[in-house]
Amino acid sequence: MMVGCGPHDGNTEDDVTDIGSVRPEQVVVRNDRWRSFLSNVTGYTFVLNDAHMVDTIYYDHGFATFTYRDEYLDALGASTDMVEMKLCNIDGTAHTMCSFNIGRNGYAKNATETYLGTGKSCIWRFSYDKHGYLTSLEAGSDMCRFKYVDGNLMEYTNYVDENEDLYFTYSSMSSHGYMPYFHAPGFIEGDFGPILPMAYLAGLAGKPSNNLPMICDRESFLGDYAYSYEYKYIFNNEGALVSLYFMGL
Repeated sequence: MMVGCGPHDGNTEDDVTDIGSVRPEQVVVRNDRWRSFLSNVTGYTFVLNDAHMVDTIYYDHGFATFTYRDEYLDALGASTDMVEMKLCNIDGTAHTMCSFNIGRNGYAKNATETYLGTGKSCIWRFSYDKHGYLTSLEAGSDMCRFKYVDGNLMEYTNYVDENEDLYFTYSSMSSHGYMPYFHAPGFIEGDFGPILPMAYLAGLAGKPSNNLPMICDRESFLGDYAYSYEYKYIFNNEGALVSLYFMGL
């Protein structure tokens, strides 16, 4: 469930010159290394369009469709590329529409999410470092920050539901990269509803980590709890990752 979203007032502070297009080479599911992880482990099924962009993502509880619109004029009359994502229940009923505006780096710079049942909308803003890794995701007064070192997500700070930090430890032996937004001990994907996982899978929310994390340490800002988890990975005879789980330490 999305949290912390205020009403959408139609205003934006985005630099109107920060306009770009989604780059097919950055789509996660087009990369064999990234796709082998996501397809086998998370249980998602992908359909690509003729331009090798993500057209549909199927998952346990429904599916997401993507429409790419070039030279869209926003509310202020600025020209920008936009990607429309529609989230549907397993019976095909649409429940959420999300419109992503694309920045010069080829990734989403902001998104407007609308719940079709109520008409309520909220705006998410994405920030990245110079290498294309996601550094923050913001909605009103709520913000989550991500810190990358040498291409790996090392720290995630959650200001949404709980004030806590998650720290990730890697091994040089782990070579299948992804953003640990799935199957995470801190259930990071739960803080954002479907917006972050779906945007990431479609190549809209920054680059994946270079390696798989081995340890996750989860700590409260107030010091009232601290947990550690170890990721366990299962590879097939060809060395492809086919499953993962985690256990408390």
